[in-house]
Amino acid sequence: MRTRRFLLWTVALVCLASNPALAQKKVPKGVKATRILLLTGGARNHHGYRDQAFYLAGVLEDTGRYEVTLAEDASILETPAMKKYDLLIVNADRRDEEFKFTLDQQKALLDYVKAGHGYVSIHGADNAAPDWIPEWREMLGGVFSHVGLPDSKTKKATFKIRIVKTDDPIMRGVSDFDIKDELYYHMQMQKGVEPLATTDHDGGTWPVAWTRTYGDGRVFHTPLGHRDFGPGKDDPLRDPNLLKMVVQGIDWVATGK
Repeated sequence: MRTRRFLLWTVALVCLASNPALAQKKVPKGVKATRILLLTGGARNHHGYRDQAFYLAGVLEDTGRYEVTLAEDASILETPAMKKYDLLIVNADRRDEEFKFTLDQQKALLDYVKAGHGYVSIHGADNAAPDWIPEWREMLGGVFSHVGLPDSKTKKATFKIRIVKTDDPIMRGVSDFDIKDELYYHMQMQKGVEPLATTDHDGGTWPVAWTRTYGDGRVFHTPLGHRDFGPGKDDPLRDPNLLKMVVQGIDWVATGK
């Protein structure tokens, strides 16, 4: 038993050492860290949320500007620990009962953003549960939902992403590109949302990136970034164009530029 336990610990340490995304990094001395809470964890056997979160955390910490903490339990939203974080990223569809946001967690998240903190939403994080409070939709700007109209739809294919606002800091250095991903279309959008990028499908033009302000907080969302569940699956976030857009979206939420 002791030998087996020792071997398990050895394997765990080797995996940690071989995957820098699992090891938290501090920003260089003299740099003021922007502290991020990356809330992942959603419906099991659905999306590869955890793998994507590890990858994104590693990319952000490699910039030398961010320190990232990963969590899967949304109860942290109701705790004083949130005061430590400058912005929150959610990359998971949390409609599953195990991971569903409670009413108090929803209110805590909205209060957090309204008070001036940042919020970044990726792909399935816009999947609205039937009990989402209306302010959530207002903050996010658009949701994927089968409750109400239009009835949102999905399509997996290769899409041409067109940059609409080429002068926006989030789109700096990003040109039109093709990406294999899952498109959310016929999303339930709030009035006044101005897309940063769009794609054409099924006779319509659909937004795939936009920003919002909510209270004193800044919000960035992209419905792109579907990572299938299981080893060896494609992660669109590893596409350099989408990744650049997401990282610069996080930069804008953090700094306003």
